[in-house]
Amino acid sequence: MRQARIYQYTLPVTAGLFLRDQRLTQREGLVVELSEGAQRGWGEIAPLPGFSQETFAEARHALIAATAVWCDHRNIAMPQLPPSVAWGLSIAQAELDQRLPTPSSFQTVPVCTGDPDALFAALGHVSDGPHSDGPHSGGPHSDDPSDEAKVKVGEYEVARDRLMVTTLLDAIPHLRLRLDANRRWRPEQLAAFWCGLSQAHQARISWIEEPCRDPYQSLAQAEALGVPLAWDETLRDSDDTGLKESDHVRTWVIKPTMMGDFAQVSQSVTRAHALGKIAVISSSLETSLGLTQLSRVASSLTPNVVPGLDTLGVFEQQLDRTWPGANQPLIPLDDQPLIWVNTL
Repeated sequence: MRQARIYQYTLPVTAGLFLRDQRLTQREGLVVELSEGAQRGWGEIAPLPGFSQETFAEARHALIAATAVWCDHRNIAMPQLPPSVAWGLSIAQAELDQRLPTPSSFQTVPVCTGDPDALFAALGHVSDGPHSDGPHSGGPHSDDPSDEAKVKVGEYEVARDRLMVTTLLDAIPHLRLRLDANRRWRPEQLAAFWCGLSQAHQARISWIEEPCRDPYQSLAQAEALGVPLAWDETLRDSDDTGLKESDHVRTWVIKPTMMGDFAQVSQSVTRAHALGKIAVISSSLETSLGLTQLSRVASSLTPNVVPGLDTLGVFEQQLDRTWPGANQPLIPLDDQPLIWVNTL
């Protein structure tokens, strides 16, 4: 017998959080609980305002309808669902079927705001000594999670971004940086930033994610200047296979909440690897419940690449499951409003 429950949560977030010029004061989402026999699985459905194609209301409506289909032992048409709903339902099914591994450690690349001392503390032993020169040392495929950090660029003038990056790289000798411009740069700004770095510093940039608003301009600069490029939105927004799979693109940043079900995420990772690209699992401001599941997915699909999951810090509370080392209070799922349960 199949049973299901759907909860709705509202969690406060840190003051001053802006998403595409919209202030976010709370994170709203849904959690589906699937039960069959003695097995249970949970999945978080949390479309991200300003980024996801579906609204919260649309996701809620679709989730209730699809969950009712599952309870009736019928197949869910995952490709027809909004991405966040497809992801949440599929991950709940995977957990119910015990197809998710439990990682030995929950790893993430820390997000740095420009303070070398704070980053040094977050990275731990990055400066303990030189790494080997092997193919898996110090690079995007590194087995050592502590030698990379993420920095957001493009919010201020290029000179300030460049100074921040060079200061971090000079302060921590074995550090590599993943840069995320979130499509804020014009082509000439990207060129000014990249060409203003020394070759030694350029070699320690793992990639620059979505530098320009127009991805074709980003690709042109990558071709002309050798910028290591990463796609995020372009993977979902563009139908141009040549653009997405260009040899000048180093990395695919895969955000399951905005991509679709577990099968589609797995296929995207497999395709990236077949093209010789890095695939990295990344969060979309999920709660601690969703982040722990993303960590398990990353350990399965991309075991040699540390995922980008360092977003729990914006939350004032954790939901149902704790992230190791996080000190926010834990709120049980049962304390959240139950908005739907299948009737027997």
